[in-house]
Amino acid sequence: MTTLLHRAERTARQEGLAAGLAAALSALSERPALSGRGAAAAAPGPWAALPAPDVPPGARVRTHPLADREEIAFVACPGPRPAGTPEQAEAARLIAAVRLGIVRRLLDEAVEHLSERTAGDEPLIRKQLITGAVADIIAEVELLREHALTGDDDPEALADLHNRLDDLGWQVAKLFGASGYIADHPARALYVSALVANVWTDRQQGGQAA
Repeated sequence: MTTLLHRAERTARQEGLAAGLAAALSALSERPALSGRGAAAAAPGPWAALPAPDVPPGARVRTHPLADREEIAFVACPGPRPAGTPEQAEAARLIAAVRLGIVRRLLDEAVEHLSERTAGDEPLIRKQLITGAVADIIAEVELLREHALTGDDDPEALADLHNRLDDLGWQVAKLFGASGYIADHPARALYVSALVANVWTDRQQGGQAA
């Protein structure tokens, strides 16, 4: 499992959200309980987020303008959904790894962005407030990665992991200033990754509606 989580994070950081999600769901679909059913069978609710190229023909799809830009689609999962399965816990961990990769990808871009902007003839990245914010994000990434690798499989604990990833994404988006809030900026991946987490985890367990 550790190798799979690292692979999902690395893929998301290097190639983006859709590629990271594809890597995570490919690993999930290999679980014996999902044999022949596909990873979407592990989604806890009526929808599953999939990379757009992997949407089955004829599937009922719900789109979102920002998700479309990240090549993510939301596919209907008909029928009753089991609760608290090991596969759902694994999905929550794999999606967390993908989200960590996206945080790292956007943090890399934010550092480059801040290195090119100056205030008082000094790159913004050298300002104490900015340096401290980046250091705090890196520390939280390490903490949440450990949580994803070794934490409790309890749905409430996994929901809390994703709620903290929401907060972390917000901190990264703020590093881009106003540009971090427009649809055609790469920071949109942070928002879309939260939408992905909403359908792959039982977020109500952490006090947040799905």
